[in-house]
Amino acid sequence: METGQTISKRMKVFAYIRKSTEENQEGESKKQLNSLEYQKAAVEETAIRNNLEIVKIFKDSKTAYKAYVRDDFNKMMDAFDQDGVDGEIKGIICSEHSRLARNFADGGLVLWYLQSGLIERIYTYDKMFTNSADDQMMLAISFAMDKHASDETGFRMRRAWDIRASQGQPPNTRLPGYRYVGEKGKKVWQIVPRVAPLIKEMFQEYATGKYNLQEITDCMFSRGLVSPMTKRKYSKNSVLGLLKNIAYTGVFYHKGEKVHGEYIPIIDSELFYKVQEVLNNKAHTKISVGNDYAYSGGLIRCAVCGGNMSGTVKKGITYYRCLNRIEPCKSEKDKRPSYLREDTIDEKISEVLKKVEISNKEFEKIAGYVNLLFEDEKTKYISNLRKLTIQKKEAEGELGEITRNLLEHRRLAKEKRDDIWKDEENGYLCLIRDSNERVNMLKRSMEIIEEIKNKLPGMMFDFLDAIKTAGSRFYESSPENKRMIVRTLCANLVWDGENIVWKWKEPYHILTNSAEKINWLRE
Repeated sequence: METGQTISKRMKVFAYIRKSTEENQEGESKKQLNSLEYQKAAVEETAIRNNLEIVKIFKDSKTAYKAYVRDDFNKMMDAFDQDGVDGEIKGIICSEHSRLARNFADGGLVLWYLQSGLIERIYTYDKMFTNSADDQMMLAISFAMDKHASDETGFRMRRAWDIRASQGQPPNTRLPGYRYVGEKGKKVWQIVPRVAPLIKEMFQEYATGKYNLQEITDCMFSRGLVSPMTKRKYSKNSVLGLLKNIAYTGVFYHKGEKVHGEYIPIIDSELFYKVQEVLNNKAHTKISVGNDYAYSGGLIRCAVCGGNMSGTVKKGITYYRCLNRIEPCKSEKDKRPSYLREDTIDEKISEVLKKVEISNKEFEKIAGYVNLLFEDEKTKYISNLRKLTIQKKEAEGELGEITRNLLEHRRLAKEKRDDIWKDEENGYLCLIRDSNERVNMLKRSMEIIEEIKNKLPGMMFDFLDAIKTAGSRFYESSPENKRMIVRTLCANLVWDGENIVWKWKEPYHILTNSAEKINWLRE
């Protein structure tokens, strides 16, 4: 049994554990067998066996193949550097030396610290390296072998990906709506019958322009689209990644080149680029709902659950109610807000609009502010136009290259009189159709942005001109006109059962509740 004196002389060390975590396109981790929990147990057992005291455990979830990217590893090495050779921490424990480094930069730093005395010993589960010349050489050889093994693995993996791509199968990709089937090394993509229709529906719904990213995420979750790994709702960013993934059209990129896939597409290129157009232009203008409910179509939301409120008529009076599709309103009846009368909304908005009706004198003052505001807006649109112009040139260059390859392929096939070339020609034609759709989408996006840019700030002046009498006219306006006014003025219109709350969009907040209003709108 160890004495108290022996325990007090235990060498103090840091423990380091690392697990490579590769992120797939849904943002979920690919688990490794050599988990952090396993490594933690291994270093704790090693510490007990060698009579060591672990002062702190540093852990990373990044590959050691790349240098300078592991936060906790860098912190651990900085701690040795700051304490110097007289520091109380004398060594490192890890489950195996490959946890420390698989590259020459990080491995060289460990060796230098060992050579200079900042680190005296490195313990693994079954080995110990001291700062002796022989141990330094053995550790250097071990790091070199680890790097070589990583290089070999990477080469074999890239070679396998190249072969898969040449067979028309996207390499190293898992995509909701598809699954791998077949023998190892010969697996192909196959559509998942339950998921693929939901993916297609997501593209179709978003292409209408009626949804923003959060709304389409919530909408598709309510219809059953969940992450295959977690069985939970996708994040907004994950859904954005899916909407931008061209592989759903039967086309994918490998090493920067467009490849025609040998699998069934879930959507066509036309729908895909319509979605890209909506994403590029942020064209989320709500489509007119075409009914007599002024505030339906997602215009007003429930403050309790955040869901849309829907219009209904009872005894000749128009009400709005929460659809109770989202928690807590879905299951907890006592938390659901009461029905909201349409005339209550009309009165609240009309009252505020009457307060901000402006004269010609105030209009001129506000016009100066509008001009300044939209100079910044114009700059943003011009920047977007430049980016789209570059993308358009790249897409046109890609289209030209594919067309030249097709013509060359036809020439060679004609010389050889080979009928097998027809399948490859269909692949080229598919890539050409996709590139054409991309070029056209970018052209339309540029035209829309150019049109909006040229209209600024004219649209604002038109509205300010109309707002001179908006309060007086609002109450008697048609449902369509009310929707237009509220969409233009208000953001986040919500009902909590007692109050209607919203935020004013810029620059209309100046007319309602800012310090500028006191000076600008005083008669």
